[in-house]
Amino acid sequence: MSVQQYIARIDELLARPLTGGDAYHLVTLRESRDFAPPNDDWDELMRTSEEFEAELKDLAAALDARWGPHGSMSMEDYANAFLDPDDDELPPFFRELCESGYFGDLLYWRVGDRLVAVSVGHEDKEEPVVLFAGVTRSDEGFPD
Repeated sequence: MSVQQYIARIDELLARPLTGGDAYHLVTLRESRDFAPPNDDWDELMRTSEEFEAELKDLAAALDARWGPHGSMSMEDYANAFLDPDDDELPPFFRELCESGYFGDLLYWRVGDRLVAVSVGHEDKEEPVVLFAGVTRSDEGFPD
């Protein structure tokens, strides 16, 4: 897919209704193959990750041109909280990201009463690399 196709998918998410206080939508924009044996080629995984990160950078530039400069935030604290069996207080949007294995740093924009987030996720070395987007109405968990 092209950056314009990614933006069209994000526009579709923005047009969808969000019901309830914790409502959000997530979409996979692009997904690589998995890297489980016998397909566990480390060099190919690194090339794939770099390719997805470059696409994320291109997408961010296009969205910056549209909505202004993006914010960015680390998912590290949410990932740590998710892995802590005693911590069940994650905001719903971030819990879904963690459950999906999307631990990459988020780039985000405020668009009207919603937040649009994009990133590259890669749960572990055997899983596919994923370029994804999410839309939420809740700013819970996002920096002020």
